[in-house]
Amino acid sequence: MNIIAVDWGKNTLKRSAYLAELATRAISRLEFDGSLAHLVEYASTLEPPVLIGIDAAIGFPRSAWPKLVGNEADPLLTFVDYLLHAQLPDHFFDPVQEPDEWSPRRPFIRPPPGPWSLTAFIEASNQGLYRQIDQLLKGNPIFVTSGIPGSVGSGTRALWQELIALDARSAFRVWPFHGSLDRLLQAGKLVIAEMYPKACYGIALAGSLPSPLLSLAKTRQSAREDGIRQLQQASWVATQNISIQNSEHAISNEDDFDALISAAALLRLFLEKAPRECLEPADLTVEGGVLGSASISPAERKIPRSRPSGPCGKLGYSQSAADEPT
Repeated sequence: MNIIAVDWGKNTLKRSAYLAELATRAISRLEFDGSLAHLVEYASTLEPPVLIGIDAAIGFPRSAWPKLVGNEADPLLTFVDYLLHAQLPDHFFDPVQEPDEWSPRRPFIRPPPGPWSLTAFIEASNQGLYRQIDQLLKGNPIFVTSGIPGSVGSGTRALWQELIALDARSAFRVWPFHGSLDRLLQAGKLVIAEMYPKACYGIALAGSLPSPLLSLAKTRQSAREDGIRQLQQASWVATQNISIQNSEHAISNEDDFDALISAAALLRLFLEKAPRECLEPADLTVEGGVLGSASISPAERKIPRSRPSGPCGKLGYSQSAADEPT
C-alpha cells in the first residue's frame, strides 16, 4: 500500500506532497506540479491500493445541506455525488462579501477590506459554516477564503473545482462517501480523503495512540526543527524501522513540514492498525470525515456549545490578516 499526504492551498506552487510506502517503511518527498490531476496521474503508477490524504475540506455542513439540494432530494444523495454529478447553482464558487448575501447555494466568503465580523456570517448562515468534525477538531470554517489566520476556504474551493475537472478523466473514489476506507482499499481503488495536519501532529509525535490534538508553531523554523527531531526520535519510528527522507525541506518551509508529518501520521495509523475512520456520531454521506480523527483522545472530542468570541468571533478581522493556509 502507498499513502500520499498533501499540504493543500489555493496556490499550486505552495502545495507539497510526501509518499509513505508501507512495504519499504520509507517516507519521501514527491515532485509534482501542484495539481490534483498530476498527483492522481502519478498515483496511478504506484502499486495499488493508494490513499491520497489532502489537507482541505471534503464535505458540507449538514445544517445547510437541505437548502443546497432541496428538501425533496434523494435521501441517499451524498455530497460527492452532488458535487461531481449535479448541476451546481449559478455562482456557486463566487465568494460573497456581506452576511446577507450568504446562502448554501453560494457558500464561499471573501470578506471586504477592513474590520468585519465572522459572528455576523455565522448567524446569517444559521451555523452553516461548520461541520461537526470542524468543531470536534477545532478547525476554521470551511468557506472563509481570507481574512482570518489559517483560513481554509480558498483551498476548499480549489479542491472542489479540481475534483470536478478530474472526474471526467480519472477513476477514483472519495472516502467516506463511497464506502468504508478498508473496503475501498481492499478493492484496490485509488482513494482520496480529507486529512487535517493539526490532528496528524499528535498522531505522528505522541508516545502512544489515541493522541491529543497538538498545536505547533510551524511558522518558526526552530519549531519545525524540533518537530522533525521529535518525529525522528519517536519510539514507533524506531520500532517500525521507518526511513524519513528529505526532512531538510520540511525544516525549511511549513508546507513540506505539514505534508511530511501528515504522511508519517497516516503511515503510523496503518502500521499500528489504529482507528482510521470517523469519530461517532458522524454524518458520512454529507459532512464526510477526517482520516485518523478516531485516533484522537476522547477528551479532545467535545463539541463547544458555541464558537468562541475573540479572534474568530465578535472581534472580527481585518482583510490584512493572514489569507489562505500555508
